[in-house]
Amino acid sequence: MNDAETLDRARLLFVGDTQGDRLAREVIQIAERAAKKAALWEEIAEQREKELATLRAQRDDLWEQLTPLKDAVLFARSQRRPMGIGQDFPRAPACVSIQLGAEYGRERDNAGFWIESDEIAHTDSDSPNPCERIALALIRLVYSVAEKVKPR
Repeated sequence: MNDAETLDRARLLFVGDTQGDRLAREVIQIAERAAKKAALWEEIAEQREKELATLRAQRDDLWEQLTPLKDAVLFARSQRRPMGIGQDFPRAPACVSIQLGAEYGRERDNAGFWIESDEIAHTDSDSPNPCERIALALIRLVYSVAEKVKPR
């Protein structure tokens, strides 16, 4: 017998007009409210679990998109070459340029953006040139982050 059946039988049992029956009916009402609250909390917990699973999947997707950049950093470290970020040393000339610009929609105070490179294509993720792979990974990362944070 489950809780609902127990409450139904108790409701049928305490139908009189005595003080004990009235008290028992009040206790039954309290038990019914508690059962509804428990079901509501269980539903909320399931929704939160679904939201967490979605957020974890999005996080994992972003980490996958960062893999080429992480690989480039690990490769540079393994070669004991400095990364060239904020350091003073001779470096090779730029091999890929990325353009970034503002793009306005209907409202001038809500600027969007565009980012592209004329030197790389969508198929350059397998390019032997690490500059092209890193540039493509950066562009994809920027657009995926922008997609995650755009207002809905």
